[in-house]
Amino acid sequence: MKKAACLFCSFILFALIGIPVFGYSYTAFSQSDTNSDYNLTRTIEELIDWKKSDAGAKEGESIFTAAFLAQAGATAGDWYPIGMGRYGYPENYQSYLAVLADNVSVRYGTENKLDKYKATEWHRIALAVAATGGNPRAVGEYDGAPIDLISDGTYNRGFTVSPGRQGINGWIWGLIALDCKRYDVPEDACHQRQDFIREILRAQLADGGYALTGNLSDPDVTAMAVQALAPYYNSEIVYEYTSAKITEKDENGQELRGEQGGLVYKTMQKTVRQVIDECVEKLAQMQEEDGDYSSWGVQNVESACQVVVALTSLGIDPLSDQRFVTASGKTLLDGIMKYRLENGGFVHSFTYDPDNPTSLPDKANSMAGEQVLYALVALWRNQNAMRTLYDMRAEFGDGEKALIEDAKAAIGALSDNSEKVEVSAALEKYVAVDELDRCYVANYCNLSSLAKKYGLKLPEESLVFSGNQSEENGVITLFMPSDSEAVSALPAVEKLSTENYVEVVTLFEKLKNAENREDYKGEYITLEKAYNRIAEIQAEIDDIKTEIKKKLYPFDSISLSERSTVLELYNRYMALSEYDRSQFEASDIEGLLKCKTQVDNLLTALIVGLGCCVAAAVTIVSVVLHIRMRRKKKAAEEMVESDE
Repeated sequence: MKKAACLFCSFILFALIGIPVFGYSYTAFSQSDTNSDYNLTRTIEELIDWKKSDAGAKEGESIFTAAFLAQAGATAGDWYPIGMGRYGYPENYQSYLAVLADNVSVRYGTENKLDKYKATEWHRIALAVAATGGNPRAVGEYDGAPIDLISDGTYNRGFTVSPGRQGINGWIWGLIALDCKRYDVPEDACHQRQDFIREILRAQLADGGYALTGNLSDPDVTAMAVQALAPYYNSEIVYEYTSAKITEKDENGQELRGEQGGLVYKTMQKTVRQVIDECVEKLAQMQEEDGDYSSWGVQNVESACQVVVALTSLGIDPLSDQRFVTASGKTLLDGIMKYRLENGGFVHSFTYDPDNPTSLPDKANSMAGEQVLYALVALWRNQNAMRTLYDMRAEFGDGEKALIEDAKAAIGALSDNSEKVEVSAALEKYVAVDELDRCYVANYCNLSSLAKKYGLKLPEESLVFSGNQSEENGVITLFMPSDSEAVSALPAVEKLSTENYVEVVTLFEKLKNAENREDYKGEYITLEKAYNRIAEIQAEIDDIKTEIKKKLYPFDSISLSERSTVLELYNRYMALSEYDRSQFEASDIEGLLKCKTQVDNLLTALIVGLGCCVAAAVTIVSVVLHIRMRRKKKAAEEMVESDE
């Protein structure tokens, strides 16, 4: 149980900011914009405002509208919360986490869970949960136990499908997710940290960078590899591995082949630092004169964003490092800001991109915006001496920060002529920093070379982390009297619609995790019934959508024999509430109404046709009878004349 004082503080926090915040402390906005002509805080917040408008939120409302939360657990719905959470933007993350947990729980009940082959589904959602104050090791529930996205998506992913099934991205983002809280890896896990590191190193190209396919480096993938490897930049471990991309060649430059005719791949021995340095050099070479980058032949904003995140993950200031300042004085931030529109949003590119045909040069693009958001947040965190974007542990205390700064200062004072005693003193200051925070001593490599020169013993390294298994299984809070009132204010079960989904799920998730849930048994029953009813309605909506596509498509070929099917679907659709009917795609409803009109017209035509046939038949019968009567009359008259 939490201490009463902590609970009281939570109540005060609720009152002060007016939103449900739990399990997470927000960082006050900083106005620091050093080394920049741009106001980062204003740009970040105006971008968030643009996304709020894009999500249909009115001024002053939460970004987490029903439309936005419908994408929780999908790429379009998770990256903005990651950026906002890492910026400390005050929002109703409780609703987001509740809907996300419900989404994950439902998907875990399917055959493919989150995705059969894409491990990055687990990684992205884990990062979103961690960034918004949740616990990635307890997201929703499956088979009676909390869902552990870290275990299932990273070190034990290989028991189902290898993280590499998706390509290099599976290894990169698996390591990023694993390190977002420096999680432990059990001894019996399918993969250890070294496996992720080694697989990333193996995929390095001969030109020094990385790519999803081919042999030419792509700035995005190269930068992402750096982001994943950054926590190990100071490591002295030499990895020996067989390259997956670099082949052995003879003295004439011809690729060697083995006995079976296959290519012979080169055996490498490198530290993570060597690989990162080569990647950074490659990224510097690839930068465009405007400060941005081209990927797949298209200059775009997202590539520059990934490089900013990569450099800040190494403690490098992207605005002052001369390797990333072009001849005309343009920085990476210039390269990003050139894509900004007056409404605060960002475009993907100013040239047509066949891989992103919906992105227009005069219209803000949501994907571009999400990457700009977290890149600017990464830069903002760098300028404010905070943890890197994907290091989601608690922020540095004053003592921790002082140790890091002392070590950096001591190393910075060294030179090639420094005496052994000076180097030894700097080494002591470095060792005084917590092992998991030594990656923030960005100039360690200078100390490393001097320590080796004097034969000084470098600190022992461990890739087995500890102290990160104590997270609570889910968010713990109190169910408040105001929450009980909100439950009472819900519509009757028979009047519920999917419009009530977010409110019901948020309250239900909060009550399930509340310390005082036993005091609200009646509310629990009410919320459970409400949740189940909404789930039934959603299932009905999904089934109607499926049936429309399955049985009525193509809509212009419906015949009268399918009238019963059309009427059944139409009546089921009309039985839904007005809000629930709005959840359908316009094309499907237009098709359904078209089919209804078509079968109605066909039936009318049939009835009219039958009526005409009956009328014609009656007319024919009348004519025939009339003719017969005339014949009889004539015959009778002729018979009378013959008798005379």
